[in-house]
Amino acid sequence: MTKASIYEKRQGRIDLGRNEYFMGDYVRLHLLKNGISLTIAYILLAGLYAVYKIEEIFDMAANMQLGLLLKEMLLLYIILLVIYTGIGIVYYSWQYQSSRKQVKKYYRILRHIDQCGEKNVRTQEDKR
Repeated sequence: MTKASIYEKRQGRIDLGRNEYFMGDYVRLHLLKNGISLTIAYILLAGLYAVYKIEEIFDMAANMQLGLLLKEMLLLYIILLVIYTGIGIVYYSWQYQSSRKQVKKYYRILRHIDQCGEKNVRTQEDKR
């Protein structure tokens, strides 16, 4: 009973929250959040880079090579997004599976507590 209570107060909230989703939905939701975060971070970093290299960007624009820079930046973004997504799929799948195992153990403990309670009720009724 104490194990169940400790689990509920600590890790149980997180695990039970994850268990409300199907694995695919859980992974997709977090990948969407991470993709949005990556896009915002990339735009901010690209803006900082543009401010730092503003003279070179103006020279490239004057020589009509700005399209090449934009293609390279887009390619870098796509590569980062693919790598980040791959790592995210593995990580969030692992996280969901580990939570699932913990929730199964928790439910097993609850079933055991329920069975013990039923035995106690039966023995008290038999004594009467």
